[in-house]
Amino acid sequence: MEKSVLFTPVLLLVFNRPEKTRCVFNVIRNVRPQKLYVALDAPRENRADDIENCNQVKSIVENVDWQCETHYLYQEKNLGCSKSGVTAWDWVFKTEDRVIFVEDDGLATPDAFFFIQEMLEKYRDDKRIAYVGSVNYGLSYGANSYFFSRCPAATYFMGTWKRVFDLYEYNLESYQETKKDKLFRKHFLTNIEYIVRNQSYKSYVHSIKVGKRHNTYDVQMSYLSYKHDMYSIHPNVNLVSNIGLDGGANNSVDTNSDFYKEYSNRPTGKIDKIRHPDGVVINPDFEKKYFAKRTLYNRPWLFVWLKIFLLQHFGEFYKRFIKPIRRH
Repeated sequence: MEKSVLFTPVLLLVFNRPEKTRCVFNVIRNVRPQKLYVALDAPRENRADDIENCNQVKSIVENVDWQCETHYLYQEKNLGCSKSGVTAWDWVFKTEDRVIFVEDDGLATPDAFFFIQEMLEKYRDDKRIAYVGSVNYGLSYGANSYFFSRCPAATYFMGTWKRVFDLYEYNLESYQETKKDKLFRKHFLTNIEYIVRNQSYKSYVHSIKVGKRHNTYDVQMSYLSYKHDMYSIHPNVNLVSNIGLDGGANNSVDTNSDFYKEYSNRPTGKIDKIRHPDGVVINPDFEKKYFAKRTLYNRPWLFVWLKIFLLQHFGEFYKRFIKPIRRH
């Protein structure tokens, strides 16, 4: 793959994990973007360790030793993962029309940056495309370098445009009306997909209503994709490894679990030359398999639906009693 100049702005979202940030930042230094935006959430109250760790992170991300236009957004009050991410997007898209978004645990290959850059340029005016991913979860389709899916890209390393962010609804403001639209229902390939996805949207809206907002910004990406009938691009080879599932992250998981063993620190490959599909098409049979893998993690759909339902209506009970049982 042609890897000359990284002219696409890079937005790095960081917080309190200096060692992981250093690993990710070293790759960014290697690809030498011409523009770098860094958003750092503030330490949490009464957490001296956060103050120390955030200061270490600052020293890492400010060590830009290549020719680069740099911008820093340092929060004065802790926003949490969800709000800090959306605030960073809003900040960048005030001046940029596209961005490569990197979380502090998305350890990429150089190919990931240049793959996303090429996709952002090729599909810049194609309103069918919402997000460009860099993660492959173990399923590939066709002989080309990438495929399309309604499942949005993994947030820890992806690309998108301002035209997409302009459609983004942090609070899913339009959901109550959109779900009544028959055309919205047609954007789902199967009844199971419709039921599971909509339960996640209902659960998120409910969490806002009761003052316990779920700490997420990818449920909104899914809603955007289905509401506006848009696809994401996914590579046929994995280009980014998630190094943050072992602790300190919003989505930390049990390191002894099957989920951790399969999805943490996954091996990466490379793309020698990008081969483009003939058109923007989703294969229904493959899409069903990809939904089962990416969204259900190959678990029974009713199990996933029930988990979302329990979190919505019995959140504290689920977290205290049911979730610990499932880990053993």
